[in-house]
Amino acid sequence: MIFESQAKTSDPAGWLKHQEYVFAANVRRLWLTGLAKFCVTAASFYVLASVLSNIIVEVSFPNFRDLFFLAILFSLDWLLQYIIDTRKNNLATYVQERYQGILSQYLQQRSLATIRDYSPAVWQSIFLRRIPSLQAYFSDYLPQQKLAVVIPLLVLIVVFPVSWLAAILLAVAAPLIPLFMWLVGKSAATQQQKNFIALERLSSIFLDRLSARQLLHVHDAVTRQKHVYKIAEQGVKTRTLEVLRLAFLSSSVLDFFATLGLALVAVFVGFSLLGEITFGSWQTGLTLSGGLFVLLLAPLFFNELKTLGHYYHLRAEAIGAADFIADLVDESQSYKTPLSAFSFSQMSFQLDDASGNRLVYSKSLDFRSGEKILLQGQSGSGKTTLLEALLGMRPQQNNLQTVLPWSQVAWLSQQVALTTGSVRENLTLGNVVSDEHLVKLLETVGLAEWLRHLPGGLDTLLGDYPVMSGGQQQRLAIARLLLFNKPIVCLDEPTAHLSESQAANITRILQAHLQDKTVLWVSHDLAPGDFFTTRWLINRSTGELHTLMEQKICA
Repeated sequence: MIFESQAKTSDPAGWLKHQEYVFAANVRRLWLTGLAKFCVTAASFYVLASVLSNIIVEVSFPNFRDLFFLAILFSLDWLLQYIIDTRKNNLATYVQERYQGILSQYLQQRSLATIRDYSPAVWQSIFLRRIPSLQAYFSDYLPQQKLAVVIPLLVLIVVFPVSWLAAILLAVAAPLIPLFMWLVGKSAATQQQKNFIALERLSSIFLDRLSARQLLHVHDAVTRQKHVYKIAEQGVKTRTLEVLRLAFLSSSVLDFFATLGLALVAVFVGFSLLGEITFGSWQTGLTLSGGLFVLLLAPLFFNELKTLGHYYHLRAEAIGAADFIADLVDESQSYKTPLSAFSFSQMSFQLDDASGNRLVYSKSLDFRSGEKILLQGQSGSGKTTLLEALLGMRPQQNNLQTVLPWSQVAWLSQQVALTTGSVRENLTLGNVVSDEHLVKLLETVGLAEWLRHLPGGLDTLLGDYPVMSGGQQQRLAIARLLLFNKPIVCLDEPTAHLSESQAANITRILQAHLQDKTVLWVSHDLAPGDFFTTRWLINRSTGELHTLMEQKICA
C-alpha cells in the first residue's frame, strides 16, 4: 500500500476567510435573525421579571395585558427560532451543493486524470467528511462568531442602567472565555487534519487489502496484513481520542468560567435583595424585578460565548478539510482553458508531476491530422500523464496552450470501463442504434460467437462481474470505439495485462480499422511497424520528448 501525498494549500484558514465572501449574504441574514431573536427574548424576560415581581411582592395576579404580551413574545421567539433553523439548513445545503458541484464538474469535464491520483477512500472522505465540515463552519460557526460579539455587548448595555456593578462583573468575566478557548483550541486544527489523514489511510488500507484478498491467501499473508491493519486502526483511535480530549477540555474550561461569572452575578443580586450589599445599582437598592431581569439576562451573556466555544471545533474541522480541497476548488475556478485544435506544430511545453517536479517536456512538438503516433517510454516515464495532458485532463500541471478537442476524440485505456447494464447499453451509451449495426460491429471485433451464447443477446445484463475474459472486454470496448467513429483515437496501452495471443489479436483489429483515423497509441512494448508514421519517445532520465519520423522507425 502506497500512501498518497496529500494536496495541501499553504493557508487553509486564509482560504476559508476568502470563501466567506461567497456566503456573506446568507450568513448576514442568519446572524441578524439571531439578533432579532435575542431582542425578543430580552423583552420577554423584562415582562416576565415584572410579572413575577408583582406576584411575589404585591401578591397580585398579573393583568391580562401583560400575559397577552408575554404570549406574543414567546410565540415570536419560537417563530424566529424556526426561521433560524430553516436558514441554517438552507445554507448548509447550499454549501454542500456548491462545493460538490464544483468538484464534480471539475473532475468530469477537465480533470478526470486527477481521480487516479488519490484512492477511493480519499475521494469518499472529501465528499462525505470534508465538505460537510465546511457546511457546519459556514452555517453554525460564522453566524455564532458575530452573535458572540454583538449579543454580550447588548446585554451589557441593557444591564448597565439596572446595575452598573453587575455589568462590570459580566464585562470582567467575558474576556476569560475566548482567551482560554483560544489557548485550548489553537492546536485543534492540526489534530483534526491528522485525524482526517489517519481515517483516509485506514480506509485505503481496507479497500486495498479487500481487493487483493485472493492474492493475500495465495501468499499466506493474511495474518501479517491483519497486523498492519491493526496498527493503522490504533493510529485512528489515537487521533480521534486526541481530538475528543481537546474538545472536552475546551468545553470544560468554558463551562467553568461561565459558571463562575454567573455565580458572581447571582451572589451580588442575592445579597443586594437581602440588603447586605447597598451599592452597585443606580437606586438605593436593587429591586426584585431588576434583580430577576439581570439573572435572566446573565445566562444569555455567557451562552453566546459558550456556544461559540462549542462551535470552535467546527472551525478546526473546516481548516483541516480546507487543507486538502482548497487547491482542487481554486484550480477548478482559476485556470484558463487551453484552445482546442485538431493539429498543432512546434509547440513547446512542460508537464510537471503532482509534486511540481518536471516530468516531461518538449521544445518543439508537432501533431498533425492523419498521423499514426506511437508514444513510448519506460514505465513511470509519464506516457499516460502526457496523454491526459494533451486531452486537457491535467491543466494544473502543464503550460500547454493547445489541447485536443474532446468532441473529436475516442479513448481506449488498458482498463475497460463497463457498466452493469446490458450489452446494448455498454455499446451505445444511451444512443439509438439498430440491432443489425451492433451485431455487425461485434462480428467485426470477433465477438459474434460470444454474442450467440448470451441468453438475452444484446439485452443480456453484464452485472457487477461480467463473465468475460480480458480480451473479450477489450473487444467490446473496441466495438464501442468504432461505433462512435471519432476522427482522433487515443489508445492507452490497450493490450496491457493480456496474453500474447490476445494482445496480437487486439492490435491487429485496431490497426485494421483505424487506417483513416488520427491515432495516438501509448505503449512501452509495442514494436514500431508500417502502421505508425511517427514515434514519440520519452527519455525517463531527462524527461525530454523526442520525435522520430517514419523512415527512422522502419530503419
